[in-house]
Formats: sequence, structure tokens, C-alpha cells
Amino acid sequence: MHKRLTLIALVILVVGFLCSYFVSHYHRFLITPLNPTQTIHIVFSPGSSVHHLITDLQQQADLPHPRYFLFLTYIKGATNKLKTGEYQFDPGTTPSQLLDQMLAGKAIFHRFTIVEGWTFQQLISALNNLDAVKHQLQHVSPEQILANLGLPAQNPEGFFYPATYYFSAGVKDSDLLKWSYQLLEKKLHIAWKHRDTHLPYKTPYQALIAASLVEKETALAKERPMIAGVIVRRLQAGIPLQIDASIIYGLGAHYTGKLTLEDLHKDTPYNTYTRKGLPPTPIASPSFASIMAALHPDQSQNLYFVAKGDGSHQFSAHLAEHNKAVQLYQLDQRYPYVKIRKSCQSLWYLSKSMRAFFCKLYELN
Repeated sequence: MHKRLTLIALVILVVGFLCSYFVSHYHRFLITPLNPTQTIHIVFSPGSSVHHLITDLQQQADLPHPRYFLFLTYIKGATNKLKTGEYQFDPGTTPSQLLDQMLAGKAIFHRFTIVEGWTFQQLISALNNLDAVKHQLQHVSPEQILANLGLPAQNPEGFFYPATYYFSAGVKDSDLLKWSYQLLEKKLHIAWKHRDTHLPYKTPYQALIAASLVEKETALAKERPMIAGVIVRRLQAGIPLQIDASIIYGLGAHYTGKLTLEDLHKDTPYNTYTRKGLPPTPIASPSFASIMAALHPDQSQNLYFVAKGDGSHQFSAHLAEHNKAVQLYQLDQRYPYVKIRKSCQSLWYLSKSMRAFFCKLYELN
């Protein structure tokens, strides 16, 4: 009996010592920084496990006790709950802090901005240059991209909402486009639901086309409803829209940077001089402001507008007024000798008047 008690006491003593030893070393492991001098960079991709994480930590931080780390994940219930993403851990981060950060999903977020007025080609070019995404759509035709995204449209132009999107490393480029498409659908649905009455648009898609024309024709917020109003009245009157931006889009790579008379007569589906009505698709990604302008146009009688050369436009209700504006802001600007000739003519008439005045004065004397 005495020997048995002695053995039990010895076992308890050994177990206590081992437990004390483990607790001491485990506590030291918990409070010891993984790397006190360098930043740790971890990409925890979908499908990765705690064992993959331990391997990365051993390579970057010389993890001293992998089993302690594995035990810690069990204690925290983090085995299958670590969020995927790209993480950066500052020097001095402890194992417990690292797991807390990954459980909370405090990853590095990259951003991608679709600029208002971008064409789909510009969007794809920028997307292909992103290093942080997983590329699936490179060297893929627009039709195949639409098929991969499961979108019902035949042409991708205008279907992706201009905004800044934040994402973790490793996200698929197709996912970014899906998010953008879904946001466009949501915004367009809201705007269409609250549209003005008596508009010539039968579908939200037609409104989207008009919004893209507004987007490309002016950068001034106050002019958007005015441009939209001209488009509406011309559609209602059956007058060609004569939108230069649409012609430029239709020319594609053949556009040289300056529209010519030949360009205006070159018939394409997007030539709004030779064809009446809206072009077949949007010509860019319109902002929400342009969508709202298209669905809430101004109520003036203007049917014409011409660029002034300073980013703004002169609007006119009658052709005679418009022709004067074209002469003033376009022809006179393009051909400076016209202004010089007019000035010379004015001086000539003035000199004639002065000569007549002095002759009359001499006769009176």
C-alpha cells in the first residue's frame, strides 16, 4: 500500500512537472514575436489549410514550435475558420495576434477603379494589368467573356458600373466584373423605377445607351440634363442625334483624333448623322449622374448644342441660332483668318466713315 501511494505521488509529481514545463514553454511561445525585425507576408488562398500556413511561417519566421501553433489553432477554434486573403503582419506580431487577425479577415485589400466614360476595351486592358487578381479572361473575346460571366447581353459595352472595387489578392477577374455588372443592374433598376414620364425609352437598356451618350458628350454636371434633353427631343421629333462621340466610337481604330467630313459620312451602326435613333449599344460606361440625367432630362426647347472649346456647350432651340453658334465657336476658332478678315473689314468701314465725316466738316467750313 505504501509503495502504491509512493508511485502515485511520483506520477503526480512527474505529470505536474511536465504540465508546468509545457505551460511555461507554451506561454513563452504565445508572447514571443514570430519575427521581431521583419514584416511577414502571407497569402492564404482558397483551399489552404493550417498546415500550409505553418509551412509559410517556418519559411519566413523560423517558427520554433509548429505543434504549439497547431494546438493554438485548436484552442481558438480557428482550424477551419481562417479567412482567405493576403495578410501583412508587422514585426513583433505574436502567434495569437496573427490568428486573431486572420480570424477577423483583416487582410490587405487591393482596389480597382472603373473610370466613368471608359469603354469595355479600356476596362479589360486595365483589368489585365492587375497583378493581384487571378486572370481567367486574358486573350478572351468579349463574347466569350459574357458567356463566362453568364450574362444575357450580346455586347458587353456599358454593362459595368464605374466605381472603385476593393478585393483581396487572388480574386478572379471574372468575379470583379460580376460585382460591377450586378452593381450596374441595381443602380439602373433604381433609376428606371423613378424615371420621368413620356420618355422615348422603352427599356432600361435604351436609357443606358442614352446615358452613355450624355457621359461622353460633357464632363460638366450642369450640362448633363441639357444634353439628355436634346437627345430626348430629337428622338421624339425623328431628327438624327448627330452625336460626335457615337461616330468616334463607331470608327474604332480608324479614328485619327479629329473628325473629318469623310468620317461624318462614313456609315456605321453608330453614325448618328446618317442614321436616326439611338446607336445599337452604349458607347461607354456611364456614371450614375449620367443615368439620372438621361431619365430626368431638362424641359427646355433646345434641339442643338455646339462645343465652345472650353469644355462647355452653347445650346440653341432654333437652327438659325445654332448656325451662329457654330460660326462663333467652331468655324471662327478653326479658321482664325476669318476673324482677321472681319476685323480688317470693320477697320475699312470705320476709315470710310471717318473720311466722310472730315469731308463733310470741310464743306461746312
